[in-house]
Amino acid sequence: MSCGKILFITGTDTGVGKTVLTALLLMHLRSQGVNALAMKPVCTGSRADVRLFQSLQPGELSDDEINPFWYKTPVVPIVAARKCRKKPTQAGLEKAIKGLRGRCDILLVEGAGGLMVPLVKNQTWEGVIKSLECPVLVAAKNQLGVINHGLLTINRLQAIGVKRFGFCLIDHARASKNGSVEAVNLGILKEFSGKCPVLNIPYLGEGRINLARIEVARKNIKKSLAQILKIV
Repeated sequence: MSCGKILFITGTDTGVGKTVLTALLLMHLRSQGVNALAMKPVCTGSRADVRLFQSLQPGELSDDEINPFWYKTPVVPIVAARKCRKKPTQAGLEKAIKGLRGRCDILLVEGAGGLMVPLVKNQTWEGVIKSLECPVLVAAKNQLGVINHGLLTINRLQAIGVKRFGFCLIDHARASKNGSVEAVNLGILKEFSGKCPVLNIPYLGEGRINLARIEVARKNIKKSLAQILKIV
């Protein structure tokens, strides 16, 4: 059985654009003929992210393969899973992820929330990432405060021994004048992030993210997506 590469996508926070970034990368890879799959091992609340991934890789995986640990209550996983028998332990997560990596060339794994979100007692995503020994892509919302959150996340990845990682700043509003906070964040992050590549995903527009919008966006930022994937 082949052993595909893994790219883990984490964030500086929840709601920063991890799922959209994962979807863009998945569509880009598959458009280039790469046998790529995406999963979100832990999900709380809505399963809309699973439906988006299903639209991009139809018939490839079941909902439970894409998302083996699903909890209906939209709270942090350690709380959402408290009364459930099936908990998102490191062993369980590794088994689910490694089971899919053998079915593709590149497996995109989207984490829930940020790097240090508690999964079960004394366990966060850090342990999973260290065990997988895979490159990590950090997604961040381009807004006031992202520099501090971004550099803290980059420094933490370095501290736990991650060798290859990148940072992706995602615009959530239309570009404004050059003096705006959003306009200068990219340059400052590049200056202070050392050797970590820092890239930007432009604003994708208003409305619900679906297959059609992902396709339009992918065509517009193919070069940026190719640059991001150099860390794999």
